[in-house]
Amino acid sequence: MKGLSEKTGLSTTAICQWENNTTDISSDNLIILADFFGVSTDYLLGRED
Repeated sequence: MKGLSEKTGLSTTAICQWENNTTDISSDNLIILADFFGVSTDYLLGRED
């Protein structure tokens, strides 16, 4: 998680909260993650394979 945080600029606290489903991810942060992993936001949301 720390590595992902460092590479994306997202806080480890936010990533932890998303993983534990205690808060929702913003659309801006979703785009950051999609770009980092080279996938679409729909893929991250489970809307496509």
